[in-house]
Amino acid sequence: MNRVLTYEQETEMRCRRAREEALEQGIEQGIEQGIEQGIEQGMDRLGALVGRLIDAGRLDDAKRVSEDAAYREALLVEFGL
Repeated sequence: MNRVLTYEQETEMRCRRAREEALEQGIEQGIEQGIEQGIEQGMDRLGALVGRLIDAGRLDDAKRVSEDAAYREALLVEFGL
């Protein structure tokens, strides 16, 4: 069944679609930005941890945190990062 829309109905339908598409794009951009910020924060934390370990002369620990996620988390807690 074909339905005839008035100009106003068609315009409202197009506006609704445009709003929905803009919302979807905004959500996708927000997710991407959140991921980027999370990665940056993680890198900053790791860099701070490695710097503190080097300053403390704990070079073996600095190497280990680059490979061992559980140990890295433990040392992040230890150093309050």
